[in-house]
Amino acid sequence: MKRLLVYHTYDKQNIIDDYIGYFLGSMRAMVDTIIVVCNMPGIDKGFRNLSDYADGIFYRENIGLDAGGFKDALCTFVGWEKIRQYDELILANDSFYGPFDNIRYIFEKMESRELDFWGLMKRGPGEYGNTGRDPEHILSFFYVFQSRLLRSEEFRSYWEDMPYYKDYMSAVKQYERQLTRYFSDLGYSYGAYADTAPNESKNLKNQFFQCDYLCYEMLTKRNFPFLKRKQLSYNTLYLQTQENLMLSLEHIEKYTDYNVNLIWENLIRTQNHTKLQRSLGLQYILEDVKEGKNSRILVCVRAEWLNALETVVEYLDRIKDMCEIQVITKDEETAACYREEGFSAAVSKQTDIQLLQKIDTEYYTYICWIHDTDLSSDQLPSCSGKSYFLNVWENLIRNAGYIKAVTKLLDEKNYLGMLMHPVPIFGTWLGKCGYEWMEQYDKVKKYAKDLGLQVVLSRRIPPVHITNNFWIRADIVRKFQKNSVLSNIIGIPDGDFKYLWSFMVQDAGGLTGIVESSFYASMNETNHQYYLQTFMEWFTRRYGPHVHLHEFEEIFYAQAAIEECQSRYRTWYVYGTGDVAENCSKWTKDATAFVVSDGQPKQQEFHGKPVLYVSELKKEEEFGIVLCLGVENEGFVAQMLEEQGIHNYYTIHGNCTHVSKEDLS
Repeated sequence: MKRLLVYHTYDKQNIIDDYIGYFLGSMRAMVDTIIVVCNMPGIDKGFRNLSDYADGIFYRENIGLDAGGFKDALCTFVGWEKIRQYDELILANDSFYGPFDNIRYIFEKMESRELDFWGLMKRGPGEYGNTGRDPEHILSFFYVFQSRLLRSEEFRSYWEDMPYYKDYMSAVKQYERQLTRYFSDLGYSYGAYADTAPNESKNLKNQFFQCDYLCYEMLTKRNFPFLKRKQLSYNTLYLQTQENLMLSLEHIEKYTDYNVNLIWENLIRTQNHTKLQRSLGLQYILEDVKEGKNSRILVCVRAEWLNALETVVEYLDRIKDMCEIQVITKDEETAACYREEGFSAAVSKQTDIQLLQKIDTEYYTYICWIHDTDLSSDQLPSCSGKSYFLNVWENLIRNAGYIKAVTKLLDEKNYLGMLMHPVPIFGTWLGKCGYEWMEQYDKVKKYAKDLGLQVVLSRRIPPVHITNNFWIRADIVRKFQKNSVLSNIIGIPDGDFKYLWSFMVQDAGGLTGIVESSFYASMNETNHQYYLQTFMEWFTRRYGPHVHLHEFEEIFYAQAAIEECQSRYRTWYVYGTGDVAENCSKWTKDATAFVVSDGQPKQQEFHGKPVLYVSELKKEEEFGIVLCLGVENEGFVAQMLEEQGIHNYYTIHGNCTHVSKEDLS
C-alpha cells in the first residue's frame, strides 16, 4: 500500500521539539512520502526533527489553522494528480504525544475493517454548550482516508471549497464536527481505533472529550496509545479531579518504551507553569526519611532580622551536619552574631540573583535559598510574623530527614527545577492572593522581555508562588550564570525577583512545584476547606446558584467589565448571545444592543434588546463593547475587532479591560 502523510505543525517560537521527530520517525517506515506543513515563517530550532524524516517541508502563514494547512498541502503543495497516486492519505497535526505502542499494529487492525476513512478517536453526538447539537465525528488531529474516498471528486471538491477559517471555534464547528457526517452522508464508511463506547451516553449533554478527561483509561484500557497535548494544562475541575494526567505520565514512563522527557520538554517550554503546577498536581507532601543519596547541598540564608536569630539557629542546628550553610547579612553586627553561633557569615548588599551568579554550580547539586523574617511586633503582631516564618522554614528545611526527602524528590523528578513553600493563606497574606500579581503584571512582562526570557505569562494567572524562598537545582542556576543578559540585571530591584523566579526557571527548562511537610499539609487542608466553603457561600448569595466554578468566574469578571464600560460610554454593546451572555443577563439589561459576528445565525432580539452584526455598528460613533464570550473565542473576536478599527472593547478573560492580542494569545 502506498501511503502519503501530511503533517501540520505550528509553534509561536518557531521551534520543533523532539516529540515531533519521534512521531515522524515512527511513521517513516510505514509511509512512502512525508510532507510537513509549517504555519510559521521558518524554524529557529529543531529543524532536524523534520528534515531527518520529511520528503518536503512547506511554510505558510497561520491562516485557517491546521485545516488551512491541510487544504494548501492537498490543493497546492502536493496537488491532486500526485495525491491520486496514493492508496492512503494520513492527515495529522502536532497536538498529541506518542505513539506509546507500535503504530503499525494500529494500521493493520483498522485496514482489516475495510473502512473508507478512520481516525484514532471519535466523539459521540452531543450538545456542547452554545454550539448546539453536533453529530458523531472523528477527532481531527488524525485522519486516514482510503483510496475509494481519496480518489473521488467529492473529496477533492470538499477541500477546494473549504474556506480558511478565521478562528478556532469556526474550525471546530465547521471542519472537525462536520467532516465525518459530510462524507458519511455521501455513503462512505468510517470508524475509530479507540474504544469510547463504555463512556458514551444517550444523554447528549453528558458527552465529552474522552481523550481529554479520561486519558489514563483511554491509554490503559481503550486502545489509545497517545496523549493529547493541550489537555495537560486544562482546568477540568468543573467535571472531575485531575488524577488522570499524572497517572498517564507515570504509566508512560514505567510501562512503555517512550521517553517521557519528550513530553516534559515541550510542556515546560510552551505551557503556563501555574496551570501545569495545578493540573499535574506538582504539590508534594513529604515525610522525613532516614536514608538518601549524598548530594552536595548548599543552604544560603539571607539574614536581616536579629530578632529572628534564635529561631533561625534552631533550624540550622538541625541540618548543619548534612549540608553546607552560608549566612549572608546586610551588616557586620548581624554577621558577628551568627559567627558566635558557629556559622559562616558574610556581609553583602548584593541582590539574590547577583549572589547566585557567584555560586560554584559545578560543585553543588541542590541549593536552598531562604530568608528570615521580622519576628517582632513592630510591623505585624509577632504571632503573624512567626506563622509566616514557619510557613517558609518548616516546609523548606524542617530538619535533616526532611531535606533528604526534598532532595530525593528532586532526584526522582528531573523535570522539577524549583520547589517553593506553600502560598500563605492567613493574616494579611490572604488578601494578596492573586490580586497582587495583577498589579505587577505589566512590569514583570517588561522584565521578562528585557531579560530575553522565553516564557508563558498571563495577566489573569499569577506565578506558581511569589516568594524569594525556594529549593533550586544547581544546573538551573548554572543556566542563569551562562545567560549574558541575567549577569547584568542591576536595574531590577531585589524585591521584584519574587515575581520572576518561576519564569526564569521555565526559560532554563524546569518546572516549579510546591513542597510541604505532612504536618503542615494536614493543617493547610483544613484551612483550604474552610475558605472554599466560606467563599462559595458568598459567591452564591451574590451571583445565584451556579454549578461550576467557571460560571462564577465569568459572571464576576463580566460584571466588572460591564461596570467599567458603562462608566465610560453612554452607548455600549454586549458581544455574544450564548451561555456566557445568558448567565450575565442580570448586568446587561442596560446595553444598547447585542452583537454577533457577520454571517453567524442570529436572533432578532435577545433579552428584549436587538441583535446586530458587527458590520451594523456605526464606527463613527463612540461606544464600548463587552465581550461576553467563552475563553476559546475571546482572543479571536478581540483580534477581529482590532482589525476593524474597534479598540474600545472589554474582555472577561483578560483582566476586564482592553487588552492586547499578545495578552489574549
